[in-house]
Amino acid sequence: KQKDEELKQKDAELARKSQRILELERMVFGRRSEKRLPESPNGWAGSFFDKDWAKEGKQLSGEIPTIIKEVEKQAKQRREASCNARSTRKGKPYASYVPNDIERVVTEIYPDGYDENRMVIIGHDKTEHLCLRPSSFYVKVEDRIVCRLKDAKPTDAKIDILEAPLQKQAVDCFADASLLAEIITGKFVYHLPEYRQSTRWKEYGINIPTSTINSWVHSTANALYPLYKLQAKLILQSPYLQVDETSVQVADRKGKTRKGYLWGVRDALHCRGVFFHWKEGSRSGAVPDELFKGYHGAIQSDGYEAYSRFENVQGIELLGCMAHVRRKFEHLSTNDKNAAHIVKMIAVLYELEANLKHSNASYEEIQAERKSKAYPILKALEAYMKEVHKEYLPGEAMEKALRYAFAVWIRISRYVQDG
Repeated sequence: KQKDEELKQKDAELARKSQRILELERMVFGRRSEKRLPESPNGWAGSFFDKDWAKEGKQLSGEIPTIIKEVEKQAKQRREASCNARSTRKGKPYASYVPNDIERVVTEIYPDGYDENRMVIIGHDKTEHLCLRPSSFYVKVEDRIVCRLKDAKPTDAKIDILEAPLQKQAVDCFADASLLAEIITGKFVYHLPEYRQSTRWKEYGINIPTSTINSWVHSTANALYPLYKLQAKLILQSPYLQVDETSVQVADRKGKTRKGYLWGVRDALHCRGVFFHWKEGSRSGAVPDELFKGYHGAIQSDGYEAYSRFENVQGIELLGCMAHVRRKFEHLSTNDKNAAHIVKMIAVLYELEANLKHSNASYEEIQAERKSKAYPILKALEAYMKEVHKEYLPGEAMEKALRYAFAVWIRISRYVQDG
């Protein structure tokens, strides 16, 4: 009996090490998992079931195949429609690449021997190519004219000198607003470092040190700060926010970097954009407390425990992220049949949403479909996860994935109440 127990412990240790190897391989060759798991093994934040979850879960097992079959049938029709739409564009595949109102420069090419006096045009055979005008630099010279009255004499006590006022720039530097916009867009949208932009400009004969470009970036950020405050205020008025904190390397010490956190807040309802919040790189619960003080609406986040403080705050509805839950099971699905089943069931929920989007369903139709189809699947998944949880030892990767799902399952499932 003692040997059996030792073998069991060794098998569990081997399973943990094997899983760790898989995780490391994913870090090198694939996507990484995110965020911390709940510390408490009893982190179940609620349940759909008032009484016997096992009994009700078995009752649902007869209903689920019908729902899955219907969702997959609609998904197949959606994919076929997309394939048919693509096939109609095969003659001119580039037609979907460019907008209809793009500028077209037509060059008429006449055949050798054409004589307009003896010939009539009976058709046009057109070939199109997408072209690019290379960007170019120029220096804008603002020549402010200085003048005085013609009949003024040097001996006059007062001579009126007229000159147009200096045009004020948002950032007082040599670079025009158009160039500053290009730098900022390149750096933060297209991930072009300042040194790379400087190197590229040298091909045009423009030699600007990276340090100068960096000072322009900082000056622009300072000039736009009031706009940032207005953007943050506008976004925080949305009744539905998505928030996440991400780690960044902070270079605020000479020769060293430290790990800090940047909080991103997105307006998920009106698509008014995103703003980033920085509090000395902190990830503590005091940051969201300050950020969402007085807020009323829905906040969607991952399972980081700092967000749990809003679960009982009046006026705030906390939502979860299924992508984070799915990712943890997806990493295990290759070698674990329970994880593979959970991933398959979650995929049906995603297919349902894709079908609704494709059919341009109304809010009322979406809500009805979620209640009739997504809700039973979510209940069945909860019952299934509770059932298989006992198969795993504490600390195993699958047990951790289940514990994470338990902690956020009610938050994730609240979306079925809305359209």
